[in-house]
Formats: sequence, structure tokens, C-alpha cells
Amino acid sequence: MQEDDIKNYLKNHPEFFEQNANLLAEIHLPSPHGGGTISLAERQQLAQRDKINALETMFAELVLNAKDNDAIANKIHALNVELHKAKSFDEIEQLISDLLPEHFDLSDSCLRVWANPLDSVNSINLVFSMVTEEAKTWIAAQLQPYCGKPPDIVAEDWFIDSPASIALIPLRHQQTIGFLALASDDENRFFAEMGTDFLTKIGELLSAALSRHLDLS
Repeated sequence: MQEDDIKNYLKNHPEFFEQNANLLAEIHLPSPHGGGTISLAERQQLAQRDKINALETMFAELVLNAKDNDAIANKIHALNVELHKAKSFDEIEQLISDLLPEHFDLSDSCLRVWANPLDSVNSINLVFSMVTEEAKTWIAAQLQPYCGKPPDIVAEDWFIDSPASIALIPLRHQQTIGFLALASDDENRFFAEMGTDFLTKIGELLSAALSRHLDLS
């Protein structure tokens, strides 16, 4: 009798172990946790216990992720409120340079805009510093925020210190008008496979706030 024959027989005759219950205690198998052998019945109990432990761990991770997401959502809401309160372009820029790094535990942030300001006085703001055409093209081609190691387009004047990882968020109003870059000294903070929904929302909120102070005609 082949192994497959035995499997098929047991599948087709579930009453076998009911009629031979003593076999569950007599058949011994290696323990999956080491330390000798255990009965087939004990092996099944351990397997079920391991499945329950795995489900409990998964549930705990889901709860933790939900709490983290809720905390991030609250911070984005707070940012949105402050952006609505901002009366001038300088106030918006200060929110980005001060509030974002503090609330989101970042090492630095960089805002660059290549649309012209409605008030020419604002043109001296560092936000309107020159951005290379290569960087503009690269950023405009991103369909979602970029996360990972700093790409080659990152200029020396974007951050005070070189970051280990960044999130680079295109800012758009019909077309790409700039970007917001978030820097971290943790190389695992921003990575290619991470979700970008929250980053996209930040980009949309900032783009809408900036549009009130830019010539987008």
C-alpha cells in the first residue's frame, strides 16, 4: 500500500479514528517543539495551540497598526486645521519647517515650489530656490510619493544633514508645482514597500493651501 493510498483511505473513512480512538494515544510522532516524541492527539493539540497563538499575534499587530494609523490621522487633521488658520505664505512655510518635523518625528523637511508667488515679496523665500529641470521632471513622473533612500536628484541645500531615508511628495494643482520632502535619520523610516495614503493626503492638503498664494494661471 502506497502513502497516497493511506491518505485517501483516511480521508474517505473519517470514522476510522472514532472506531480506533486508542491509536491516537498509541501513535507517537516527533514533537514540533523538540524534546522527544508525543502522541498524535498531543501533536494535534499543539498544532491547534500554535494556530491560536499565531492568530493572537496577528490580532495584536492589527490592533497596534490601527492605533498607529489613528494617531497619524489625528496629526494630519491637526495639520489641516493649522493650514486653514495660516493667513500668509510665510505661515504655511513655518508650519512645514517647524510643525511637521516635531509632530511626525522627522529630522528635517524641505519645501520647494516652482510656481510664481502672487505676492512678489515672497519670491525671496527659500521655498522658491532653484530646482533643476532634472529634478522637476523626475518628481513630475512620480505617480505617488516616493519613499526610500535619497535619490540622486536630492540637492545639497534641501536638508541640513544628509538623511538616511526620505519621503518625497509631489505637489500638484492640475500640474506639478513643487514638492515636499520629509527626511529621517532612520534608514527604515521610509521604504519602498510602505503605504503612501497618509503622505498623499498631506500632499493634497499642502497643495490646496499653497494654491491660495501662487499664480497658477
